[in-house]
Amino acid sequence: MLYTLIADSRHYLGAVIDSDYVASVVGSLRGGRLDDRIDINHSPRTWQGVFPDAVPVLFPVLSREDESKLVPDIAEFQGRLFLSNTAYEILKRFLDKDGDVIPASSVDGSGYIFTPLHTAEEFEALADKLCKKNDWGDVEHLAFNEERLCALSFFRSEYTNNMRLYCAESIKQAIEDAGLTGLYITNDLANVFPEAQSHVAPLN
Repeated sequence: MLYTLIADSRHYLGAVIDSDYVASVVGSLRGGRLDDRIDINHSPRTWQGVFPDAVPVLFPVLSREDESKLVPDIAEFQGRLFLSNTAYEILKRFLDKDGDVIPASSVDGSGYIFTPLHTAEEFEALADKLCKKNDWGDVEHLAFNEERLCALSFFRSEYTNNMRLYCAESIKQAIEDAGLTGLYITNDLANVFPEAQSHVAPLN
């Protein structure tokens, strides 16, 4: 079975890459190396050698509600993951095979940014006839040919603009077994708001 990984924003702070740091290395949005702007480029590419230091990942407090939230073990953002050192050690056997990992830093210390490098379309695994978007471009139904993705632990999809992250059962199990915090995991692949569904519980 396949799952969508979604940030648990009800209980944990959200992750944001420090754009000021990125701009200091690769230039601003005007005239800089736009392809190397990890904060806005979500394509499945490697970031090895682009940044000389660990990339700062911020967990901003944006409202009064955020004041009681914590930094999670894992944060999903824009189809990527920020992983604490603990989360990285638990999942590292899956990460290098399916994506790019670079050092990161946060208010809680060091960590890693994981960018998946494979898409369902690369394996002709998008079940086109079962996928549907509404008039506003929101995904209402999403399905994959799972047998074509059996070699992958993580992947994304061009159908969702590489902005959502999907995983195999092995990832769900590893996260649950270790009690890692920060994610909702749902097999309702098109549902990006599982916290509103009573039958989906956050992993926290």
